[in-house]
Amino acid sequence: MKYTLYYIAVFWTVSAGMVSAQGSRGSRGGFSLSSRAASQAEMPDSVLLADSALAAKRISAYRLTPSIGDRYLAPMDTNHFNFGNSTLAEARSLATGYLANLGSPVQTKLFSERKEARDFIFADAYDYYITTPGDALFYDTRLPYTNIMFTQGGASIKREDQLKGVLTWNFGKKVNMGAEMDYIYSRGQYNANGNSLLSYRLFGSYRVDKYELHAWLSNFNFVNYENGGITNDEYISRPEQFDLGGRVSTDRRTYPVRFYNTWNRVRGKQYYLSHRYNLGFYRELEQTDEEGNPLEAYVPVSSIIHTVEYEDNRRRFISNNNIDSAYLAPAENTAVYNPDQRLLENVFGVDASLNDAASAWNLKNTFALSLREGFQDWVKFGLTAFARFEKRTFQLPAAIEGLAYHRITGSGESPEPASLDYPLSSLYDEFSTYLGGELSKRSGSLLTYNATGEFCLVGSDLGEFRINGQLSSRFTLFGQEASVKANGYLRNVTPAFFQRYHHSRYFWWDPDIPGNNTPKLKNTQRFHAAGQVHLASTATTLQAGVESIQNHVYFGADGYPRQHGSNLQVITARVKQDFTHRAFGWENEAAWQLSSDKDVIPLPQVSAYSNMYVHFKLAKVLTMQVGADVHYHTKYYAPYYEPATQQFQLQQEKKIGNYPLLNGYVNFHLKQARFFVMGYNLGALFINRPEYFSLYHYPLNPMVLKMGISVVFNN
Repeated sequence: MKYTLYYIAVFWTVSAGMVSAQGSRGSRGGFSLSSRAASQAEMPDSVLLADSALAAKRISAYRLTPSIGDRYLAPMDTNHFNFGNSTLAEARSLATGYLANLGSPVQTKLFSERKEARDFIFADAYDYYITTPGDALFYDTRLPYTNIMFTQGGASIKREDQLKGVLTWNFGKKVNMGAEMDYIYSRGQYNANGNSLLSYRLFGSYRVDKYELHAWLSNFNFVNYENGGITNDEYISRPEQFDLGGRVSTDRRTYPVRFYNTWNRVRGKQYYLSHRYNLGFYRELEQTDEEGNPLEAYVPVSSIIHTVEYEDNRRRFISNNNIDSAYLAPAENTAVYNPDQRLLENVFGVDASLNDAASAWNLKNTFALSLREGFQDWVKFGLTAFARFEKRTFQLPAAIEGLAYHRITGSGESPEPASLDYPLSSLYDEFSTYLGGELSKRSGSLLTYNATGEFCLVGSDLGEFRINGQLSSRFTLFGQEASVKANGYLRNVTPAFFQRYHHSRYFWWDPDIPGNNTPKLKNTQRFHAAGQVHLASTATTLQAGVESIQNHVYFGADGYPRQHGSNLQVITARVKQDFTHRAFGWENEAAWQLSSDKDVIPLPQVSAYSNMYVHFKLAKVLTMQVGADVHYHTKYYAPYYEPATQQFQLQQEKKIGNYPLLNGYVNFHLKQARFFVMGYNLGALFINRPEYFSLYHYPLNPMVLKMGISVVFNN
């Protein structure tokens, strides 16, 4: 008892005066509670893992809370149904906008799923393909486990391939090691829109009663060939009015695009280490071993935690063609950017080749002291206090000796280029210190909760804070499990670094330049509240939420970051309803969104997904699922993807939507193998004047045949 009181005294000495908080500016891109991936990462629904939970399964997967390193169970990719559907880019969200290829830049069309921008905003478009500390998997397995997946789609010269795999094994009960790899190579259905994405991760863990260690390192190299979209959308909807050598209707590589021999390369590496020393005692159990001796279990009372995260990102925008004319505006232009005509008021430094580069790295050290939940019957919650130190460095192109960094317009050089004729700093350093804590109860079913947050006490982000909370309850209704959840957050966040500063050939914003009229961005305030009800008896899930935003940062139609000073609100309602009867299955999901200012936050009002199928067995060993699914959303001013900034920017020229993306498929499962055959975008074959656009000027792939296989080796 005296040790228990001692640990409590130490804990409260450290945590006195701290905000109940957890989070990270460096964890940009993975913090939104309303995001499916983020909710798993930051606010896990499942209880924290005990070693007994792992030992009960032949193989288990789990994730860590990023800053503190608590373990919680995570689902594994073993579903017998909908295998082919899960390999599509559309599987990432109920509605997505992307550049036709798997692995191309993508943005969800549901505002509640959009994550907080990284400081290195060029990686945001690849968020679904980058492993973060919040979604990295660790494993515990009795036998070596391997899962290999390969998918393919389209003809040879336009084929889209993905090879993905994980290999992991345990060395006894204490040590696990593994590796995973994801390689996407797409030649592209359209002119100059191929891509190549390679990422890999090495990971390992060591766990004993008093010490736990988890570590991983990852690397990725993403190359996206940029075409800027097709020059005329009617090549898709009315191809008969164009004469492109008689191949318009069959060869979409003949469609003119905006850029050729132009590409973006985004690279990154990450190192993560979380380890803890557990203070506690051994408790005698009622069970005995084979010799009749009583068994003991170690009960952790508190933990001393240290987490290190390092991230290094680099971006390069290159073109072997002179595309300056695509960004030059005529003299009479009024500085309004129009993606249809590719006009921009300013081009900087045209007497140098196009080779824009930017880089950033950040290092985070987190020290925490945790009082563990449940070490005594009367301890019904856990408490954690932490301090985090962040060092960030950003590099932008500096002035090149002999190169005039003045503005160039359609009528020639500006007579007064002084606003950019000065030596630019190539390095920017930022340092911040955060204090925070967590209050949580994850055991039990009647009521579980988690309240986290952080506050920047000293440094570049002084005054920044995040407060988050989640509450859930599970109970029995009509003999089936039902659950109610509520979550919310309150944030005051500094805008991402590259939203505040950027130097490149075609876009240049920097409020520190003398005489520059670029406004300095203010902190963004966001309040979010949402609730969810799930009824297992009827397979029904209902969700509703509201978000209020002050000083919202977005990219305007001119391609530059803008800040909306007034308050904005976004209301979201979502329903998921599944029906099953014997061999018949029907899955349905729909979302309704309302934006208070559609000119600043344009959203499809209704997005929906439906999947209808039958499943049966052949020869008692081969499971087949035959069906069709459809994605749909109403028309809205979908954003335009700008290659020069890799951002999704507003446009008011054309609405995108009202097109049903229809896929027909057959999924198979045989012992430890899954495979599928799918016809993608079948509507392109029979819908008159199809408008299958995903973003402004960026169409989806036409009808293609896709197939794939996944094999699990567990021996």
